[in-house]
Amino acid sequence: MKKILFSALMACFALTASAQISEGAPSAKKYATGNRPTKGTFGLYVGAESDLFDRVTDRFAFNPLPIVNLKYMVSDNFELRLGMKFWKQRESLHFGNDKGDVNAYDEKYNAKAVVADNQFRPGFAYHFTKSNLLDVYAGIEGIVGWTRNGVYTNSTVDGIELATTTRTSTVQFGASAFIGLQAFIARLPLAIGLEYGVGTMWDGALRQKNYAKAVNGGNTVETTTYAQNDAYFDPAMLQGYANAIGGQQNGVYDWMKARKGAWGSQIRLTLSYYFNR
Repeated sequence: MKKILFSALMACFALTASAQISEGAPSAKKYATGNRPTKGTFGLYVGAESDLFDRVTDRFAFNPLPIVNLKYMVSDNFELRLGMKFWKQRESLHFGNDKGDVNAYDEKYNAKAVVADNQFRPGFAYHFTKSNLLDVYAGIEGIVGWTRNGVYTNSTVDGIELATTTRTSTVQFGASAFIGLQAFIARLPLAIGLEYGVGTMWDGALRQKNYAKAVNGGNTVETTTYAQNDAYFDPAMLQGYANAIGGQQNGVYDWMKARKGAWGSQIRLTLSYYFNR
């Protein structure tokens, strides 16, 4: 009797254990290692580029802001993106002298410098893997932008007014192809990654426009000249051409056209945050 009862208890235990194991799910499906974005997901992307601190000694070239992008997953694998970069620096200076024992007349000086760099970067990327841990993708990005560098001065000395403007404006066009790898962080909507791209950039209107206006009583004199704004050409060579054709001295001309195109590569560290509407 005891043997029969013991055998019955063991059978019940075996049936119960078998039922529990068959109803369970593999842990890999229960616990995800990441949080991959899917169709309809938006994302904010910040990329610190390899030339972020390029020419840091040039105060007008230093640009401390990274590129900010908005992403949208059209499908689980296809992503649209729009990058934006806006940067502006302003400086002003005001000084002068009052008429007195040393100064024969009043003097007033005002100056302002403005440097701006703006870009839009539309593009798309295709994600090859569907892993919720690592993501490999490739894409194309366009570049449309403009820059401005201007110095504006006004002075009044003994009733003579002088206003000058030195201004450089460029229009930028370019495109690049890139590949990227990002890793999703635990179950958070965050991903860190690395992108490598190769592209080209064209700058137009690379010239410095100089405008001056002098007012002395009822007389007004205005002049507009152009100067070189790119170091790739030898100034001595240009001055030699100017002398040969009877041009103005010191690299100043009545008209000028200049453009520049370049190829290059870049590495970008990325941080993305994904969300749904």
